[in-house]
Amino acid sequence: MTKLISAVPLVLMTCCAWAASMEEAANAPPPEGVSVVYVALFLVLFVGGIIGFLVYMWWLDRQKKLKSDR
Repeated sequence: MTKLISAVPLVLMTCCAWAASMEEAANAPPPEGVSVVYVALFLVLFVGGIIGFLVYMWWLDRQKKLKSDR
């Protein structure tokens, strides 16, 4: 446990040094825009995942009801 605690300052110093080296990247301007293909792909996957989850929950509920009716 003490080894783990003694490693925390080293990790924090490493993170600070890495953040300082990333300062140039933080000052870079953001990209102009995102392709519509990526947005459409995200929406299809996101909405499809939600719909798939709801269908799965409905199917499980239906299976429980069919078992209880028998």
